[in-house]
Amino acid sequence: MHVLLTTRGSSGHLGPLVPFARALLAAGHTVLVAAQDQFAGNVERAGLEAAPFADPPRDEWMPLLADFGDLDVAAANEVMVRDFFAGIDVRASLPGLNEIVERRRPDLIVRESWEFASALVAERHAIPMARVGLGLGLMEAETIALVAEAMDTAGAEYGLSPDPLGARLSAPPYLTTVPDLLEDESGSAHGPVHRFRFGAGEASAPLPDWWPGNDSPLVYLSFGSVAAGAHLPYYPRLYRLAIEALAELPIRLLVTVGDATREIGELGAIPENVHVETWVPHDDAAAAAAVIVCHGGYGSTLGSLAHRVPQAVLPLFSSDQWANGEAVARVGAGIAITGEAAARPALGLPDESAIGQLRGAVRRLLDEATFREGAARVADAMEALPPVDAAVATLEEIAAAGR
Repeated sequence: MHVLLTTRGSSGHLGPLVPFARALLAAGHTVLVAAQDQFAGNVERAGLEAAPFADPPRDEWMPLLADFGDLDVAAANEVMVRDFFAGIDVRASLPGLNEIVERRRPDLIVRESWEFASALVAERHAIPMARVGLGLGLMEAETIALVAEAMDTAGAEYGLSPDPLGARLSAPPYLTTVPDLLEDESGSAHGPVHRFRFGAGEASAPLPDWWPGNDSPLVYLSFGSVAAGAHLPYYPRLYRLAIEALAELPIRLLVTVGDATREIGELGAIPENVHVETWVPHDDAAAAAAVIVCHGGYGSTLGSLAHRVPQAVLPLFSSDQWANGEAVARVGAGIAITGEAAARPALGLPDESAIGQLRGAVRRLLDEATFREGAARVADAMEALPPVDAAVATLEEIAAAGR
């Protein structure tokens, strides 16, 4: 079976697809990952074959970011998903994706939730499709509602029949590694839902001894792979404020700032109990951590819970980060600092009150066993799911039924 996986390609979008790609390869299938040219290196670093397609034009998407200063998080999410992902991205990527499909003739296309052009290409070429979620089912349902009109317009220009409510977007089977326990009953991904166990990576490795003679609890702080990028306003100020808020606690603090960062030296003087790296494998850090501080990204959230580690979630720039944080808090697996969502500009720094809550949140997570118990309940629910390897049979069935 020849399988084409499609993604925008940044780490947060590619990551959820990777376990399914590796499972297909292990089962003897051919896998190709189509991604924006700027992110082809991410695909190759994951050990997968990349098929790049055109990046969205910078002169189209940069003005959207400039407008975000006047929008709150919810409004900015609508613009980003509807106008960027389902608009600018689709127009840029359709020709390249269509060429890839015509050349490689896949038996199945598997797209991630925020890559939409492949849905049109699959329909035009009558190729079976499946979806891999990037978060909660609630966010998948909201995303489809947001993009239905834009995708209907794009589909009409592409020669497809009308789909004004996005019914054909929500019909393909939906694969996810989010356990039922985390889902909000008010939202549904639609279509047949197949849940699999999160995490099939290599065993974690011990961290270097960055704090000789200090055995205080380890707190791991990561705001993901892109927050420190030059196009966002968070580095170095947010990281500096978070370090200052936490370094006074009796802890060891490991901070990663991501490969997109400028210079670690921009953070200034680093307290003795703090160590900063650009990148550390999440599994390695989570296996050693007593508490994780993160922004509520998909990989950070599930990766922490898989290791039974409670987390303090400080969302930054995307609605799914607030939803993930609220889900973690709802099941008692952590604390979400989400009170300012309606007031904070989409690309604004968390205010002093939010930063100030970090110290108390981490102290509670260290002191109150109920949070670790909550994280363990979610981990148990994750471990009870079938392994991602079992998804191969599901995908084979989807391809056969579509043919």
